[in-house]
Amino acid sequence: MKIGIEYGALINGYEKKWGKEEGRKKFLETGFSCVDFSLAQTEGWTYNSPEDSAKKALREIFDDLKKEGIEISQIHGPWRYPPKDYTEADRCERLEKMKRSIRMCGHMGCKRWVIHPIMPFGTEDVGTGNEEKTWEMNKTFMSELLKTAKEENVLICFENMPFPNLSLASPESILKFVEEMDDDSFRICLDTGHANIFPEISLGDVVRHMGDKLEALHVHDNDEKDDRHWIPSIGTIDWEDFGKALTEIDFKGVFSYETEISEAVPVGAYELMNKALVLFAKEILGEK
Repeated sequence: MKIGIEYGALINGYEKKWGKEEGRKKFLETGFSCVDFSLAQTEGWTYNSPEDSAKKALREIFDDLKKEGIEISQIHGPWRYPPKDYTEADRCERLEKMKRSIRMCGHMGCKRWVIHPIMPFGTEDVGTGNEEKTWEMNKTFMSELLKTAKEENVLICFENMPFPNLSLASPESILKFVEEMDDDSFRICLDTGHANIFPEISLGDVVRHMGDKLEALHVHDNDEKDDRHWIPSIGTIDWEDFGKALTEIDFKGVFSYETEISEAVPVGAYELMNKALVLFAKEILGEK
């Protein structure tokens, strides 16, 4: 299985420490072959410059990485926190930026586009009587996005969230939503750390239940209390069973870390710690 990590680990870690050419070489030698690219920040140049010029610049990044043997395996779509989905105007503005993000993803040649639910009542709607509204508003919103995704040959990967009091957050609710959408272009990104905020669940069983609906991963750890994005084994996740489950469902995607070693770590230790991340992934996947 291919092993990936956040794009920031490449440009802010490897390239800053060793330079672009040598940094990319070391990145591949470490055992990484993929990056998770972010189009999450909607206030930057990718959204506030003409779309054609943004597409051109992004495609140049994609092609430059590809010729070095590095794949952009997934792209994270727009995300803002605290949520800003409260009004129809907010949601319309976000919808247009998300459609643009899908078009940029398609132009870059990336298949997987990861996105969170919209949160029209914030991160806590359980017990407020708004649970059904949250569900239906997401169905309407995501159905609109699907039209653009199909045009661009992009898979929407719907991500579980770390909010126990949000009705559309748990892995179980995300799976149910994806099943109800019933579209091959609408799949799941399982965030392991977000799932671990729900300590009553087994992450391995979550993978087994998702089965072929599971398309993408965000791999990181925590203490079941906060979304800390720790490197695996520091927190409480049962990684052995998680790895077994991925094998059982014959997961074809990328083992993609949504955590990284701090760029402040000295060069020698930085290289060793990243090699340990790759080794950890291979061990839980049963690879040598």
